[in-house]
Amino acid sequence: MITYLIGGASGLAAGFAAGLIKYLILWKNVIRTDREITKNSLLVRMGISYGINVAVLAGVFIFRNIIPTEFVSTLIGAAVGLSLAGKLAPPGWIVDHVKQDQVKENAS
Repeated sequence: MITYLIGGASGLAAGFAAGLIKYLILWKNVIRTDREITKNSLLVRMGISYGINVAVLAGVFIFRNIIPTEFVSTLIGAAVGLSLAGKLAPPGWIVDHVKQDQVKENAS
């Protein structure tokens, strides 16, 4: 029982850390600056974001025999951690930012 809890907690920590790093690298500049972002760069960032999520979960799968915790609880914890960290940059904020740039562009 304790192995499941430790596995879930370690997966949660690893997933949240990876998601936080992903947010800082990919989305923070988009949300915080007045820099214009195009639809194509948004799609590229989203693709990279999904790729990072898959890579983190694949890393948990690859290292399942090395990690001394229960694999399933670690994997679920990592997925939940990635999901929680993804709430830092909701897609609605990013889409609104792109729409504001398009309105500015059309007004010019």
